[in-house]
Amino acid sequence: MLTNKLCVELKEIAKNFIPAKDVDDLVQEVFVQLLTMDNKKLQELISSGDIHRYFNRMCKLNYYSRNSKYYYTYNKIREHIIFVDNTKPSKQIQQNLYIKEDTDLIVQILNELYWYDRELFKLYVLGDNDSKSYTYTSLSERTKISRISIYYTIKGVKKYIAKRLKDLKNDL
Repeated sequence: MLTNKLCVELKEIAKNFIPAKDVDDLVQEVFVQLLTMDNKKLQELISSGDIHRYFNRMCKLNYYSRNSKYYYTYNKIREHIIFVDNTKPSKQIQQNLYIKEDTDLIVQILNELYWYDRELFKLYVLGDNDSKSYTYTSLSERTKISRISIYYTIKGVKKYIAKRLKDLKNDL
């Protein structure tokens, strides 16, 4: 089992390659993953001494992957913070009009797509009716569609939307 001594050793390993401000949150997330894995596999890792390499790899995967639980819990929320400059309200109103216009154009573009692509993209971006958001993996588990198929479908839809937005804005 994970002893206190082993946990301290593993945390020291993470301090070697993860910025200090992120170490505690990352290590906590990886420990949760370790404790939820199969006990037999965890015991084999500890008894063979491979736990250090495994922990190192798990930390790197969680820290650098944009699809990890760590990323969605601690970093993704920072991407969507928008700072509003109250000194220039007219510019802010103008930006809101552009956002509204882009949203309307995106809805129009989505209606051009095949239903499968459109609905998969909506699930990925907007989530479910109960406000549940999805990663490629969780969307794959819910829909029983392979993760790679979901990845390529959403990637294609993003490219199509970007191209069509560019075309439509040039026409305006």
